[in-house]
Amino acid sequence: MPFIAWWPEFVRPGISDALVCSIDLMPTFLELADTAPPPTPPLQPAHASNGLNARLAGMKPSLSCCFKHPWTTAATALALVVCCGFSPDPPAASKPASASKPPPPAALPPGHVRGDVISYSHVPIRTYTPKAGLGILPYLMEYYLMKWSGDQPLAAYHAENLRRIDIASRWSTAIMLYARKDEWHDELIRLMIRAFHHRQLLVIRCYHETKTPPDGQYLNCRHILDTLWANRDRELVSPEGQRATGRQLINNILAFKLGDEGECGLATAGLQRVYDDYNRQIRLRRLDGEQPFRHIKGWYNMLGYAALNYDGCYAASRADIDQHHRVKLPPNTQAIGVDVYHYWFHPSSPFDPANLAIPRARVRAHSDEWQRIRTRYYPEGLRVGVCTNSHDPKTWTPACWNDTHALMSAIDLAGARDAEMWYIGCCGQLGPSKGGGSTYTTPVETMQAYYDHLKAGPWTALAWWVFGSDRTCHGGLEYYDKTLQHYTPQHPEGEAYSPAMLDYWHNAYVDAKMRMFNDVVDRQFNNLNASPPPP
Repeated sequence: MPFIAWWPEFVRPGISDALVCSIDLMPTFLELADTAPPPTPPLQPAHASNGLNARLAGMKPSLSCCFKHPWTTAATALALVVCCGFSPDPPAASKPASASKPPPPAALPPGHVRGDVISYSHVPIRTYTPKAGLGILPYLMEYYLMKWSGDQPLAAYHAENLRRIDIASRWSTAIMLYARKDEWHDELIRLMIRAFHHRQLLVIRCYHETKTPPDGQYLNCRHILDTLWANRDRELVSPEGQRATGRQLINNILAFKLGDEGECGLATAGLQRVYDDYNRQIRLRRLDGEQPFRHIKGWYNMLGYAALNYDGCYAASRADIDQHHRVKLPPNTQAIGVDVYHYWFHPSSPFDPANLAIPRARVRAHSDEWQRIRTRYYPEGLRVGVCTNSHDPKTWTPACWNDTHALMSAIDLAGARDAEMWYIGCCGQLGPSKGGGSTYTTPVETMQAYYDHLKAGPWTALAWWVFGSDRTCHGGLEYYDKTLQHYTPQHPEGEAYSPAMLDYWHNAYVDAKMRMFNDVVDRQFNNLNASPPPP
């Protein structure tokens, strides 16, 4: 029978050909309507929602149901016709006479939002499959944010890491931390409290070790979670006096990063083991009768489909596997990402984007052209395949390079029903680098182009490589701190920018990041944050 639901923000437009049994839906509808069936009904339908109500955590819409046949006998129950209309304020005539208007959802404290769990954050934690992710981009984060070294306790960098969290929290919705060493445990929890204070979700790097037995995987992160769970109802206090319970911190963890760019060696079975071990050791662990970490996604990251010379790893089609020995994603894939960087290399850039005499529209047009090939979403569809001779400009087409459609096809090929797409894009610059590897400073127009194109497609997370500098890679913190160097063909070793130009880079960088943040918080998710969009 036809079934139509309208529930803004929670039911996305679409058509499904899934089989639905109306008698199994009845208990869910009645619960959403805050009512109950008559006593001792002749049939006991299965509860169709399973985890639905737990996921919605009280997000009950106004609901009206009209029943053509009452629950009086098994025969009439089998003939049941349900017509349900979800509306902000259903007319009284559409309700059964005995039903009262359902109460509004329970109010949450300021700053809390409902998703798979109730978190203190700007955006909810939910699983956004590629179709569900079209047109939104909730998770913004800075990669390589923490300052650390191999020969110092992490606490030695406490003040600097607080400063970095405070800066990045202005335009991020998630803070990325690194559980490199088990002895960083206490300091990481202190930093988590600071990020929580800023309504930031948490992403923690905790890599799968190929030579470690399954029971030994993700130990550093498991120890952190064990501490938080043991203190789930107790407030943990940072040295600065900020507070969060263990459960609040757990509920603000969005993902653990499980690995990076090794899927060629792992192959399908290896990547499946990465996720299997993660599910077993963390996500599906049962403690005290609960599964408190079920909402925390596992994130693995790969090289782009075309890689550097059409030698990428993952398969977008069966032909990629049979003819090009590409790797099929496993069906248990969760958050899966790629990193592809639009650096302005000297030999291939049409001009130096630091030359402010060049109209910014030309800078943006060059950035959009790169995105047209690599990340643009084509609603009409795009079939991507492995190409040859990457030095031939005739092959520089979306059909050879586009990661958006390649990864969508790879997820579909894998049958990975819970997979969502994450991306790492570049800000900053390279230099001084050997062999002509230095680049111009990445303009903010390139960063904005990343955001706009990824948001239009199925991507739901954008991490910026990098924030703190990493050897010859200079990141966002240098824009903010006004420490950028100008790398040019004449000065590949770098020369000082003028104070006026450093002011420009700082202001343009902050303005661009704030535009993205405001678009997420005040436009895409303004219903959660109770703040109107800016003019």
